[in-house]
Amino acid sequence: MNRLFLTSRGVLRLRFRIALSFALVSMVIAIVVSVSLSFAASSQIFSQIQRRALTTAQLAAAQQDGDLHAQLIRPEDDNSEAYRLLRNRNAQIMTTDPDITSVYTMRMDNNGNIYFVVDVVRDDVAVFAEAAKLGEFYIEGTPLLTRNFATMTEALAEDEIYTDSWGTAMSAYAPFYRSDGTLEGIIGVDISADAIQAARQSFNNLSIIITILVVVLVSGLGFALGSMTARPLEEMAESAEKMIAGDFTQEVNVGAKDEIGILAESFNQVNTQLRGLITDLEGRVAERTVELTSRSEELEKLAAQEERRAIQLQAIAQVSTIINTVQNIEELLPRITSVISDQFDYYHVGIFLLSEDKRFAVLRAANSEGGQKMLARNHRLQVGGAGIVGFVTSTGIPRIALDVGDDAFFFNNPDLPDTRSEVAVPLRLGKQIIGALDVQSTRAAAFSQSDIDLLSVLADQVTVALENARVFEETRKSLAEAQNIYRQYLRTQWTEFIREEKRVGYIYGQDKTRALEAPQAAPEIDEARSTGEIKIVQDEDTRVAVPIKLRGEVIGVLRLKLQGNREWSEDELDIIRAVAERVAIASENARLVTETQRKAAKEETIGQITSKISSSVNMRNILQTTVEELGRALPGSEIVIQFRENNEQG
Repeated sequence: MNRLFLTSRGVLRLRFRIALSFALVSMVIAIVVSVSLSFAASSQIFSQIQRRALTTAQLAAAQQDGDLHAQLIRPEDDNSEAYRLLRNRNAQIMTTDPDITSVYTMRMDNNGNIYFVVDVVRDDVAVFAEAAKLGEFYIEGTPLLTRNFATMTEALAEDEIYTDSWGTAMSAYAPFYRSDGTLEGIIGVDISADAIQAARQSFNNLSIIITILVVVLVSGLGFALGSMTARPLEEMAESAEKMIAGDFTQEVNVGAKDEIGILAESFNQVNTQLRGLITDLEGRVAERTVELTSRSEELEKLAAQEERRAIQLQAIAQVSTIINTVQNIEELLPRITSVISDQFDYYHVGIFLLSEDKRFAVLRAANSEGGQKMLARNHRLQVGGAGIVGFVTSTGIPRIALDVGDDAFFFNNPDLPDTRSEVAVPLRLGKQIIGALDVQSTRAAAFSQSDIDLLSVLADQVTVALENARVFEETRKSLAEAQNIYRQYLRTQWTEFIREEKRVGYIYGQDKTRALEAPQAAPEIDEARSTGEIKIVQDEDTRVAVPIKLRGEVIGVLRLKLQGNREWSEDELDIIRAVAERVAIASENARLVTETQRKAAKEETIGQITSKISSSVNMRNILQTTVEELGRALPGSEIVIQFRENNEQG
C-alpha cells in the first residue's frame, strides 16, 4: 500500500506531488478570483445602495411639509394632528422600498444638540429599538451628520455602513424647508445593510464551491498526469504563474497523449472552465448592475412625480393660507391667481364671477398683463356664449382646449395672443354655479385630467374663500351696526343718568374733594372728549386729559395737572390710563345698580298701590284709594280721574 504513494526512498510519488501542486495552485487561483470578484461586486452594490439612499432622502425631503413640521415643538405635540400627518406620510415613504428600516426628521437646538422630531421605524426594527420620541437627543449621530447639520443645503449619504441602536444600515440625509424658505430640519433615511451582506455571503459561498471543485478536479488530473516529463510541467508552472497574475488566456501544449499530455489537456480545460466561470460571474454582476440601475431610474421617476405632487399640495396649502388670512375679496382674488400662476408656471390665470342677473361672467381677477387690460375695461363673457368660460358657466362641466386653434369652443382674445391651450373649471357654491377658474398656457396640450382634478380642488378653495369673505363682510357690518346701537344706547343712558343725578363731576385739590358746580372749560378736556385720545399740554404747568371710555363711547374725562414744567413719565401715564379704564367700568356698574334700584323701587310702589286698590270692593273706594296713593307716590302732583260722559264723541 505504501508503494502506491511512496517511492523506494520513502519520497512521495511524482503523480501525487503533481496532484498536490495543482490542488494548491487551483486553490490559490480560485481564491484570488473569488476575492477580486467579490470585492468588485460588493463595491458596485454598495455604490448602488448609497445612491438609492440618497435618492430616497431627496424624495422624502420633497414630501415634507415644513410649515406643518414647525408646529411640533414640545414632546406632548406627538399627540397632535400635525404629528400624525407627518408620521403617516413618512410611513408611506418607508413602504416604497422594502429595505428602508427607518425615516426620521431632526432639528438642532441652540446648544448644537441634534434631536428627533418625527421618527418612523420598520416593525421588525421596532422589536429591538422603539422609534425615538419627539425631543429625544440623537447621541449616536455620525461625524458626517454632526459636521454638516447646520449648513446642509443638499442631500448627503454616509461613506460607509453605520451601526447604532436601530441596527446596521446605510444612512442618507436631506434638508427640508418651510414655505418662507427657511431651513426647518433634516430628514434621515436608513436602508438596511442586509443586501450588501447577502451579496457578500453569496459570493463567498460561490468562491468556496469553486475552490473545492477546482481542487478536486485538478488533483484528479494531476494524479492521472503524474508521469509527465519535467518540460510540460515547467510549461504548466509558467502558465500557472501567469494565471496567478490574472492572465487566463494561456494554453498548455498537450504534446503526446501520455499522462503528462492528458494532464496538460486537462489543465487547459480547467483554464477554460475558469474563464467561463469568470465570464458568467461578470455577466451576473452586469445583470445586477442593470437591475439596480433600472430600479434607480424608477425611483427617480417616482421622485419627479412626488415632487410635482408636493408642488401641487404646496399650491393648495398656500391658497388655503390666503383664505384663512385674507378676508377682503378685492385683495383675495388677485393673490389666488398669482399663487396658482407662480406655482405651476401658467401664462394666464383668471377668476370670473357671474353677474347678479346670471347672464354674464365678469372677470374679477387676473395675474397676466393682458388680464390687467381686460380688468380695466370690465371684461365679461356671455354665459353659454362663445369661449370655454361661457361653456363652463352655463353647463358646469370642466373644459380643456388642447390646441386653441382647433377647438370650436375657444374664443380668440387679442389681449392673450400667446395662448396655445386653455382649461376652465366651474366655481360652485352647493349646486349653484357662481363663476369659473380660467387657466391658459403657452404650450399646446399642456393640460390633462389630473390638471382638471387639481384645478377643481383649487376652484373649491376659491369658492370657500368667496363665501368666507361674504360671511365675514356681513358679520363685520352687523357687528358695526350692533356696536353703533350699543354706543347710542350708552350715550342715551348716560345722558339721562347725568341729568337725573345733577352732578357734572368732582375735583380734588388742596387736600380736599368737592363736587363741580359746572363743567370745566379747557382745550385739552374738549379735545380728549371729542377725539377719544389722551391729550398732554405743557406750558406754565403740565396737564393731561384722559378720556373715560366705555365700549368706545366717551362718558367723561379724567384731567390731572402738575405744578411746574415737568414731563409725565410713562409709568405715570400707564397708571392714569389704567385708572380711567377702571373708573369707566366702575361707573357703569354703579349706574346699572342705581337704575336697578330705581326700577325695583318703582315696581315696589306700583305693587303697593295695586294691592291697596285690589282690597277695595266698590267703585268709590277704588277711585279714592287710587288718587290718594298716587298723590303720596308723586308729591306735589294734582291727581284727577274722570270718566267719559255718554254724549262724548270719540
